Order: sequence, then C-alpha cells, then structure tokens
Amino acid sequence: MCPWTSRCSYNGSMQTGAGSTRPRVTVLLGYEQDPVSWRQRHAAGETLDETPYGYELAREWCDLTWARSHDESALSGRVRRRIAAMLGYDLVHAWRNRGVLREADVVWTHTEREHLAVAALPFRRRPRVIAQSVWLWDGWPEFSRRRRRRVARLLGRHSVEVTLSPENARISERAVPGRSVAFIPFGTRVTTELNHTAHPETGPLVLAPGNDVHRDWVLLREVAVQLPRIRFRVATRRPAALDLDWPPNADVGPATVDQLRQLYAECSVVAVPLRANSHASGVTVCLEALGAGRPLVATDAGGLVAYLEGSATLVPESDVAGFASAVSEAVARKAPPPNDILARRGLTQHDYVWRFVRLTRALIQGTWDDAITAVRPVPMP
Repeated sequence: MCPWTSRCSYNGSMQTGAGSTRPRVTVLLGYEQDPVSWRQRHAAGETLDETPYGYELAREWCDLTWARSHDESALSGRVRRRIAAMLGYDLVHAWRNRGVLREADVVWTHTEREHLAVAALPFRRRPRVIAQSVWLWDGWPEFSRRRRRRVARLLGRHSVEVTLSPENARISERAVPGRSVAFIPFGTRVTTELNHTAHPETGPLVLAPGNDVHRDWVLLREVAVQLPRIRFRVATRRPAALDLDWPPNADVGPATVDQLRQLYAECSVVAVPLRANSHASGVTVCLEALGAGRPLVATDAGGLVAYLEGSATLVPESDVAGFASAVSEAVARKAPPPNDILARRGLTQHDYVWRFVRLTRALIQGTWDDAITAVRPVPMP
C-alpha cells in the first residue's frame, strides 16, 4: 500500500517499465558541492569520492542533472551566506538553479539546507523532492515557534522526507505529523581494503577521525589519559579538539585522504566518541572502519545501533571508563581481515544510491518498495 496517500498520483507523462521514459532527476547539493567543485577537492586529496556521495551511479537508470555553483563575487557570496544563516537554508543557491529544478520529475537533496530552499521557491508545477534531512531535528528544540511554523509549512510541500537515522525519523514524525517520513540507511565506499600493518615497536594505535560537531573530544582525551601505553591519532580540523590539552600519547590534527588510508592500515582500533545527537553522527567513519576490517568502539548515540548492532562495541554516552575499557579490550584482539560486511548489510555506496533510484520510481508509480528502508542488500534497480 502506498504510504503517501493521494500524493502518490502523478500528473505528468512519466511512465516506468520496459521501453519507458527515464525519470529526470536533478541533484541539488550545497554550494561548491557540485561535481566540478567536488573533483577539485578530490584532486587536492580532501575527499575519497570523485563525485559527491556516489549519486553519479544513478545515471544508468535516471537522466541525471546536477545543480551547479554559480560564480559569485565576494560581496554576493557574503549576502548569500547571510541569507542562508538567517533562514536556515540556501535560498539564493536554489533560486539560481530554478531552471534545472523546474525541469525535474524528482529532485534529490542531501540536507535540509537544500530541500527547504526548494520548498520556498515559487514553482507553478512543483517537482517531487526527496527531502533528506541531516541536522534539522538536532536543532529543532532551539527553534522559535515562528521558525517551527515556517519549517513545518515547507516540509509539507515535499513528497517525502528521508533521514539517515531512525531517531531523526521518529522525531520528525512527532514534530510535524501527517507527512511521509522514512529512514534510509546511508552507505559509503570502503576506504581501502588493507591488511593490518601495525608497528609493534611503537605500540597499538587508536584512530579517531571526524569533523562533526557532535564528536566528544573531551571524553576521548580522558580515555587517552587513562591509557598512556596506547597511541591515539585524532584526525580532525575541529578547534574543539585542537584546542584541548591532550596527553603525550595523542597526536591531534587534520589528515589527507592518503594519510587516512595509511592510518586505517596501521591502526588497531577505530574510535568514534560522540555527544548526544539524533542524526547518526559518525556513521561514515563507522562504516569505513567496518569495511576496512578494523575493530570499532563508538558511543551509542544518534541511532547508530541500526547500523552497527552486533558489529561494533557501543558504549553509553559520557562513559569514560566504559569507553576506555572497550578500547583496551579491542586493542587486545587480533585485527580481523577486511571483509564484505557492508555489502552483506546493504551499507555500500551502491546500496545507498539504489535506494534513491527505487524511491524515485516509487514516488512516480505510487507503489512503495520495502527495499528502500530495509538494512539489507538492495537489489539493483
């Protein structure tokens, strides 16, 4: 049965099936996250993927168009960012791309900064939007009543909201009821399939990468203090970590993609310490660790259990002693070889993009597809 009630009807000429017209999909990501800008970052060693989040993989099934980042002067850039900060979404960026958005059967977005902007545009024929929210519901408790009403009104214009965490989905359904909301498991490329190349003479290494604001660096610092014989490499550019007084066994600073590959090969454990959140903070690092065959210790927060149950050690929030004990136990275990756990659980980048393709078809056909939300391998569309 269709979970979108009457909104499942489609008034255009789109059809699917053998000999059908392919859906026209426009991918709207944040400013400077279009493929041209992304490839420049990839060439500079800042990203693993050549194109953003693997969405390019959908070309086999969709006519894919990317929104682009228009050139802007320093002044217009400041104005655009100021408007985005005031509204909570990048209206100027979406307005500049209104032509390709208008032509789409379905628009794909990656965060609320894009999908709320699309909802705010004055379309005569509003395209269907896969409105993926990431940080929206973490910030919801701090919103004013006026802002909540505005966001709720914009959300109501979307065909479906999707989240990367079941916790976000539950919060969304309670906060703004009467809409279609779905948890879609994220998927990523395996960083690398490397054999463990630890250096016994320097001792075991715990790798803690990440730049999310919900990383609990204070907790990890205390863990490093408690475990002076274990080396810690904190790979981040966040001032919240850089400004802390770390013990001598911790090395803190940013790392390039190539450096991270080597660190994944050398480390004995990957650690993901987190503060309370609802958006599965740290999920990308967690999936990379599992794909590389590294033992994983993470805070049980943000709905990560939906991804990691039975595959990692999850520790309650703010539990320094528990986290330190889990790291010590993981270090003592022999590192397993790289494995196909991501493929077996449907958490690869292909799975993630295929979910979007299947959801696009479901929006057009009006028939729900259970493969979209199940944490298991997704059949090829």
